Amino acid sequence: MPRPVNPVKLEARRQEILDAAQACFIQKGFHATTMAEICAAASISPGGLYRYFRSKEAIIAAMAEDERQMAADALREVAASDDFLGTLADMVDKFVESYSDPGHAALAAELMAEALRNPDFAAAARESQFRLREDVASMLRAGQAAGHVEPSLDPVQTAVLLISAADGLGLRLVFLGDFSTSEAGAALRSFIMRYLKPDAVRADICPLAAASQASPSLPDALPGASNDA
Repeated sequence: MPRPVNPVKLEARRQEILDAAQACFIQKGFHATTMAEICAAASISPGGLYRYFRSKEAIIAAMAEDERQMAADALREVAASDDFLGTLADMVDKFVESYSDPGHAALAAELMAEALRNPDFAAAARESQFRLREDVASMLRAGQAAGHVEPSLDPVQTAVLLISAADGLGLRLVFLGDFSTSEAGAALRSFIMRYLKPDAVRADICPLAAASQASPSLPDALPGASNDA
């Protein structure tokens, strides 16, 4: 009779493999790392590794999904908070802190490059990003319903903008060094507060919005705003 599987031990071993793979990817790059090297780093046989992950793409997909799940949990906390924008800004601070680790930023850049040349990985990366976009959009919808977020903003387009701002500033923080960690966090906090705050579509943030309100000849809808708001 087969012994019962211990899910706690299985998850712990899975995480050990992911940690070992991440260290390999940071050291050698995703493309150059072999499954054999991941096996050696994780102290596992090839047969054992393949019971968890069938390919490097599957490993990266699991890493991305784990990060998305952690982000989703944090986003739900934001959505439930009475201090919506403040809690979101605190979350952004933690994101910036994670990007202050050169290894984290290097891996992110490496995976972006790999997605351009590896269709299998690109598909997994897109799926993870689409899910993250919807998680952020759901948080924004909750914020709009509670009166914490400017109601004219389109949640999906705004989610893309927030993710892009965070990713871009995080990479710039490490590779160019023209922001300190505290400055990057402060910049993203300011952006969140000014852009998402209700009635925040002002001339100092979006001149086109002010011009649109002043002149009926200009378009009614703004980039990132819902037409039926």
